[in-house]
Amino acid sequence: MTTIKTLLILSIIAYIGATLYLYLTQESQIFHFDIVPKKEPKVLKKYPKCKRVKLKVKDGLLDGVYLDNSSKKLIIYFGGNADDATDFLEIIKDINGFDAVAFNYRGNGLSKGIPSQKALYEDAIVIYDKFAKDKDIYVIGRSLGSGVATYLASKKEIKKLFLITPFDSIENIAKERYPIFPISLLLKYKFDSKKYIEQVKAPIVIFMAEGDKTVSNKSTKNLIKHIRSNYTLKILKHTTHADILSNENFIKEIKP
Repeated sequence: MTTIKTLLILSIIAYIGATLYLYLTQESQIFHFDIVPKKEPKVLKKYPKCKRVKLKVKDGLLDGVYLDNSSKKLIIYFGGNADDATDFLEIIKDINGFDAVAFNYRGNGLSKGIPSQKALYEDAIVIYDKFAKDKDIYVIGRSLGSGVATYLASKKEIKKLFLITPFDSIENIAKERYPIFPISLLLKYKFDSKKYIEQVKAPIVIFMAEGDKTVSNKSTKNLIKHIRSNYTLKILKHTTHADILSNENFIKEIKP
């Protein structure tokens, strides 16, 4: 009996420790911004039409790249939590008739500031207000960026929304991964895309990677249930969360 009691106590201590760990490390897990090198974006050296842009935001400074084709159509891109968002401009450089802008989030790459759900949402509005003047706006978001893109599309007028490996909410993803923990109580940043996508009026294109282990197909399909506008679902076979941007079928389909 003493052995059972001891094991029970140790199990409770381990559970409390694991719960505390999840709570204290959630910023580093959601905003995984230690991978992107803190140096000038690579696309600047490759493509003369790309220029570096900086944008002052509340308590921060965003660093990014603008692809200038002198167009009245503009793509605004929001990247994943381990991406250099400016690399996306290399993927879309050959799309004719579009300008494009992409900024790294606060604390990612050379951008300054402390990331949070509120900050990323507010910064998206600032980016739109700065660059959307007299232009038709096409918003693209990947993974974490799909949550930011969905929020922006719910608040501003756009022509079309493209979501790459999107989720219904970070809260639901965390519940899938850690089913024995009180995620709803622990999580500070829920990125509830399913709530905001109901308010999007523009057409939506969703790219789902068949082999996605980071954002489950279940999460993406649940998001789709909340769409109220016209949408198209493109499922990329033999593709994962990590390699979707390099998939040749994705590159063919991404044209706005």
